[in-house]
Amino acid sequence: MANILIAGLMMDLLNGVLNLAHPIVFLAMAVGVAWGIICGALPGLGATLGIALLIPFTYGVDPNVALPMLAGVYAGSIYGGGITAILLGVPGTSADAATVFDGHPMAKKGMANKALTASVTASAVGGMISALALLLLAPPLARFSLAFGPHEYFLIAIFGLTVIAALAPTSIILGLMGGALGLLLGTVGIDPIVGDMRYTFGQVPLYDGLPLIPMLLGLFAFPRALELGLDVIQGRAKTLSSAGSSSNGGPKISWAEMWSSRRTYIRSSLLGTLIGIIPGAGANIACFVGYAAAKRASKDPRSFGTGNPDGVIASESSNNGTCSASLVPLLTLSLPGSPTAAVILGALMIHGMTPGAELFTRHAETTYTFIAAGFFCNVIMLGMGWYGSRWFGSIVRIPTAILAPAMLLIAFVGAYAARQQVFDIGLMVTIGLVAIWLAKVGVPIAAVLLGAILGPMAEAGLRRAMVISGGDPLSFFTRPLSVVLIILTVLAIFAGWQMTKRMKVLEESVSVEKS
Repeated sequence: MANILIAGLMMDLLNGVLNLAHPIVFLAMAVGVAWGIICGALPGLGATLGIALLIPFTYGVDPNVALPMLAGVYAGSIYGGGITAILLGVPGTSADAATVFDGHPMAKKGMANKALTASVTASAVGGMISALALLLLAPPLARFSLAFGPHEYFLIAIFGLTVIAALAPTSIILGLMGGALGLLLGTVGIDPIVGDMRYTFGQVPLYDGLPLIPMLLGLFAFPRALELGLDVIQGRAKTLSSAGSSSNGGPKISWAEMWSSRRTYIRSSLLGTLIGIIPGAGANIACFVGYAAAKRASKDPRSFGTGNPDGVIASESSNNGTCSASLVPLLTLSLPGSPTAAVILGALMIHGMTPGAELFTRHAETTYTFIAAGFFCNVIMLGMGWYGSRWFGSIVRIPTAILAPAMLLIAFVGAYAARQQVFDIGLMVTIGLVAIWLAKVGVPIAAVLLGAILGPMAEAGLRRAMVISGGDPLSFFTRPLSVVLIILTVLAIFAGWQMTKRMKVLEESVSVEKS
């Protein structure tokens, strides 16, 4: 039996790799990587927004083409943030904050090329190791999910919400409020049990619930585009290119230097992969952990913060190490451990793919195509970054007056394109305005999105569990897996609170040591 399963897995994986060899799929991955690098290099955009903007254009596209493109965006955006961190001292994403410590001093010393090529090699190594971990861990975990019933699916949804909510930057209470609001949004449409209409206000487009694409664009793209537009109108827009060093040159990192830093590559990649698998622990945590570990292991720790290539390698390999690894709990248990993973969950559902065992049975070929893309997108990124990092670095010269209306146009076209309904544009704008207010009061938008996505699963699981148990809520405590999930949910809230505190201490200590 085991031999049959292994043979089936290998065949699906081989078919997935062969799919990537198709010219259209390869082009899609290349476009995704390039778009991801651009989004990462522009501070304030990043992987979450980059994927959200691209999802509408993948609607109706073969998932064997669409999902590899999104994998490319994810890999490219994390690496892209390191380009501006090195050249300008401004991290494009929070995951590249530690790259500034040594990357920018290297650029000031005329070693920009060495820092940029060290960054892309480290990012590629971390991403490929992470993809291998996803390939090895996801299938057995997916088979484990077959033991889940309605009780467990309800608790999995609640656990996923608490993981995201517990890591809210302001307070856990606001995070839980965001999740609760998302759950409420998930109830819009037809009741899954009795068929009644709920919160549709007589609008036919809401009968099937809130459409996911307008909601994604409203929560992420529209508020950011509006913010950039207001900066232009109020004269607050500024170009970052003047903040960087003009000493961009020097040789690229050599094979001998990469070999001498091999332990840093491997150590930080493994740390990033491990952190990525843990729901809620993201790339912004991994970059500081990887950097601190490399500094402790170095024979010359005082050189960190002054332009040591190992500092760049440690940060970049660890943050990219979280990419595919963060999809392990997502693909197997519907547990997105980061805002980007939550958006990818939305993309999977748009293409009719529900995380769990079904991904590795009914949609096995597409799933393995997606997993393999996580590996090969890093190879494409390595080529692009090795020869084109300096060109991508010039992206920051794009005037905000052009960027803001372009983002608005993409958001409006994307909201309309999915169902060709003007109603969806109005819905996106309404959700976007509410999202702006929520962000101002400190409610994490990712928690709202996750609540809306997981809400139907949570509701269906809870109500079916009550029907099975005759309305007895104590039935949750009679099932071993349910008890484990309840304990994990409580621990997630406590651990998130502790992790947020420790993360602030780690950031402060690294900054103090740097100065």
